[in-house]
Amino acid sequence: MPEKRNIHLRISALALPLFIGIALMVPAACTEKAPDAASIAADAAAAKAEQDAAADAALAAAKASRGLGEPAVWIVSDEDTTLYIMGTVHLLRPGLEWRSEEIDAAMQAADTLVFEADVSSPEAGAEMMKFVSEKGLFANGGQLTNLLDESEKIELQAALDYVGLPLGAVQNMRPWFAAINLSVMQMQKDGFDPNSGVEQVLMAEGRVDGKAFAYLETVDEQLGRLASLPDDVQVDFLISSAESIDEGADMLDTLVDEWADGDVNGLGLLLANPEMMGSDAVYGALLKDRNAIWAPKIAAMLDEPGTRLIAVGAGHLAGDDSVIAMLREQGLEVTGP
Repeated sequence: MPEKRNIHLRISALALPLFIGIALMVPAACTEKAPDAASIAADAAAAKAEQDAAADAALAAAKASRGLGEPAVWIVSDEDTTLYIMGTVHLLRPGLEWRSEEIDAAMQAADTLVFEADVSSPEAGAEMMKFVSEKGLFANGGQLTNLLDESEKIELQAALDYVGLPLGAVQNMRPWFAAINLSVMQMQKDGFDPNSGVEQVLMAEGRVDGKAFAYLETVDEQLGRLASLPDDVQVDFLISSAESIDEGADMLDTLVDEWADGDVNGLGLLLANPEMMGSDAVYGALLKDRNAIWAPKIAAMLDEPGTRLIAVGAGHLAGDDSVIAMLREQGLEVTGP
């Protein structure tokens, strides 16, 4: 009987492509006897009941929390430098009104826009292709399903059916890469559009206005931590995404509502803590470790005169280990929520 997976990964796996952003894998043929269909169904039902209870508790606590009614913006400044910091959502429903007077003022004042990583230039495209080829795909005929037990194969196939993908489309993908593709396809099927994401909007305006761009990390640094997670953790991300794919839109809408309301506490409850990420290792790889690298880089920007708008995934700005908390721990005065 497969070991029960961590129920909290349900939320983090879904939210990864929205709010963000491998040990070498040796696929092995499954030699265990497959459980019968009744056993698989019973295990799945029990796991889903626990997932629902945990997610419902977190969602209820987040909904009880309140923000300022618009996306949160923080400010760090000295005598000749102003840094605006805002959280972003990488995919949004077209037509969602998220702009505020504070965001517009920060955008107008900024001479430089700072994002997580360059994902739009030709150079970034080449870097992404190289990274995916080396760390996102199996070599030498490896297959994704070689890492899955029978119940996991059933969960994956159901999710692929939901988004209209054949199994062959993901068979050569490592679990982390398949999970991201599956989640993004689910979001697009349910009406979320990467072209409506905050970064895409700000980048387009920045180009028109002739603003400079800067980045906190490379594609390899951003995705490398995810790609370096152990096989079993990657599979947990993949199957957790698959298990909840048919109800993902409701949860993602709730997360976006928390962001649009500026409810930093609510986002922290849902995203930015080890419990909801499933383990300290996952939490460190996706949020805490990256935040610890970004915070000194952001603080160092105060040494250069000018005005910058720093726009990063909202999950990085919520919770006890957020970039905001780390900047304050460095002794900087950060005004905002």
